[in-house]
Amino acid sequence: MKEYDYSLDAIKGISCILMIMAHIPLYFNGNERVFQIVAGVAPVLFFAVSGVTTTLQVRRRSFRSLLGFYVLFAVIGFSYNLMWRPEIQAFRIMDVPQIIALGVLSVYLIEKYLKPPLYLYLLLSLLVFAVHSFIGHRLPDFPLKSILFTETVGFTYFPWMFAFVAGIFAYRCSNRVNLMAALAAGVLLAIVSFGGAREADFVKYNMSVQYLLLSLFVLFGGFYLFRSKKSYSPSNLMLYFGKHSFLFLFTHLFLILAFDRLGLGRLYIVWMWGLVLVCTYAGMNVLLWLNRFLARYLEHPLPWALAVIGVVAVPLVIPNRDLIILAEAALGMLFAMNYKQLSSLMSVKPSTRRQPSLPEVVHEQA
Repeated sequence: MKEYDYSLDAIKGISCILMIMAHIPLYFNGNERVFQIVAGVAPVLFFAVSGVTTTLQVRRRSFRSLLGFYVLFAVIGFSYNLMWRPEIQAFRIMDVPQIIALGVLSVYLIEKYLKPPLYLYLLLSLLVFAVHSFIGHRLPDFPLKSILFTETVGFTYFPWMFAFVAGIFAYRCSNRVNLMAALAAGVLLAIVSFGGAREADFVKYNMSVQYLLLSLFVLFGGFYLFRSKKSYSPSNLMLYFGKHSFLFLFTHLFLILAFDRLGLGRLYIVWMWGLVLVCTYAGMNVLLWLNRFLARYLEHPLPWALAVIGVVAVPLVIPNRDLIILAEAALGMLFAMNYKQLSSLMSVKPSTRRQPSLPEVVHEQA
């Protein structure tokens, strides 16, 4: 018997809410800034859950079908990159969709062929960070360095792969271990920050030890809290955002950029957080309703081929940055609502039995 695991949706949901706090393009001091720094670890929770859901797909999907899907996932996902940076250089930077593709494929191979014991997942997460911290900046430039290592911007393989494997450890270990790990990370963070914490220590791209410890504190603490909860209300807002987290990614960013363009950045930051949250929820409901009339047209390969061409062509043929953002947002939202259909199209072995879609989270009951 299988049971849907709502705790993972809840973890993704709180990650979505934290993204709003982290992405508002304002700079300020005080307590709100502290909240924004902590909220900046939202991708860690998102990637951790992606690692967990991948392990649940190993016995259901072939690597070839996943590889084909996630290549397209990464390419169409550049629509998200282009919303942040509406220019051709955006294709050179790894962002959320691209690191998810690399992380998922890596976890699949590890889980399928290596089958490491539980504690090795924790050690592997620390090893990934160590490679970033001690080796990455010492290497000369080479063609794939912008994918593997970074000191400026982008979610590169090192160190961000740590979150995918740490999430697997957090999901499989006992909840008591999660609590102990969160407390240990918190104590170590307090020790290394003794004498005063600098904001520069919590820049996520060129990850520091402080950022790693904050990430582990939030990751293990988040898994502890949400796995401790025995039941969830179907109307829970976090579950809604978690269930549609990829659509949330595009919708909230588009609204933040639109509000900033309209000059609403002068509002008090807490009001901005609330405004974006409410409008994102309303916008997602409208988009999902409209998608009921569009989804049937995406059950064939041709529309997806056109989507790939569109994502790549838009910054090449449209000179206006606002129009690039608008076009890429539309393509990204359409993709976010229908990527399960693309996943089904990429399945190697057709079957009359419905294949579980990639983000579905189930676990075997004892």
